[in-house]
Amino acid sequence: MRTIVLFLTYYTCAAYSLINPTFGLLFFCHITIFRPESLVWNSIAFGRLHLITSVCVLLGYLFKRNSGDGHLVNTYQKANLRIFFLFVLWLIIVSIFAEYSVQLSLDKAIDVAKIFGFCFLFSRLITTERKIEAYVWVTSVSFGVLSFWGFLQGLQGNSRLDTLWPGGSNYIAAQLALMGPFTCARIFDSRLAYRSRIVFLACSLCIILCSIFTDSRGGFFGLAIGMLVMVGKLKSRLKVVAGLAMIAVLAYPWIPVNYQGRIASIFAAEESRDESANSRPVLWNIALRMWGNHPIAGVGLKNFSIVKERDRGQFLDLIESDEMYNLIFDQQRDPHGLYTGMMAETGIVGATLFLILLLRNVFWHRASLDAQSEKYSNIHLQLKGAQAGLIGFAVAAIFGDFQYIEMLYLQVFFIGAARGYLESLETIDAGNLAECNVMSRGVPRPVTINTSL
Repeated sequence: MRTIVLFLTYYTCAAYSLINPTFGLLFFCHITIFRPESLVWNSIAFGRLHLITSVCVLLGYLFKRNSGDGHLVNTYQKANLRIFFLFVLWLIIVSIFAEYSVQLSLDKAIDVAKIFGFCFLFSRLITTERKIEAYVWVTSVSFGVLSFWGFLQGLQGNSRLDTLWPGGSNYIAAQLALMGPFTCARIFDSRLAYRSRIVFLACSLCIILCSIFTDSRGGFFGLAIGMLVMVGKLKSRLKVVAGLAMIAVLAYPWIPVNYQGRIASIFAAEESRDESANSRPVLWNIALRMWGNHPIAGVGLKNFSIVKERDRGQFLDLIESDEMYNLIFDQQRDPHGLYTGMMAETGIVGATLFLILLLRNVFWHRASLDAQSEKYSNIHLQLKGAQAGLIGFAVAAIFGDFQYIEMLYLQVFFIGAARGYLESLETIDAGNLAECNVMSRGVPRPVTINTSL
């Protein structure tokens, strides 16, 4: 019965995307986060939901783009698209010259190209305050509900978090580091109704608890760094610290007893760490050596593990025990780090393009817009929360291969959308001020003749 209800609900929403592509885009964000196929234990009924939804959104956009809804001219977002396009193009080139498997590399490059297509639609559809607000609500609440479910699974000792995503619970933890500051920032929006702020508070609490129960040290460390960055970015720091302290007090009773020791192991000496933690620097060094052998284009996407096995003789001096050897070789292993992994698999060009796209959105700042932050506080809060989340994700990505997660790129393009919207308001305000100055000097306003039919 549950499968039938979910099937009708979700596919109806997908079909409605033909009429309202913005709704469809937000719906796609929801199913990307919540994975409805996991609600019914991977039923084949939802096997094509993502594809059908994306096609309906594209068709809906093509039908509606000439309907009179003008698109914001956003030069910053256009630059994001250009950089992302060059990144995708480079991944295709890398795949053609892959060291071992062209097909594996090309399959992953096509996945990234699909993300680019959806980010293009995002840049065209999310252009107004109302749509920006809708995106914030959909993503924050979806992650909040997902996190609540994950928290309950963790309390019961279930391993469902490890099977929800193809990359396991580490992928979820990285996204919680990305979205935690983004969701939490909204709590401090004084323009938001009290009950709505309670919703964001609950979602933030669930995100933190779920991050703990993913058992990902890197993910939780990234979330903590992102939250600290958010404190530094927001003006009412005392209020923000008080809010985070309240969340910490609420979360504390649910934290497993042994979790503090697990987090502390991140900074422990090598001899005190477990073999799993010690294997990570070994994989990083293997990736760096692999990049040294293929500095421009790398070995190809998803080719790291195969090349590691083929050229193992070059890496044996990094292995200090039989247990470490068994952890590294004769099995599928990824680089276990976004940056070293990208250098090994895409070369210096791919890693540079990725970092340009990431860092330009992390560190963008414009003083003239900050001066108007009170007037547009809701957008500014979300913009700063998104930037803090990107920093948290960037820290978590040191410990995992997260460069192909859709939400990372959607958050980058959210920052582009928010910036473009704020700049459009600045332009309008400047125009209004100039008009007032002209009128105050007694100069008649120019008459604008509309020649359109």
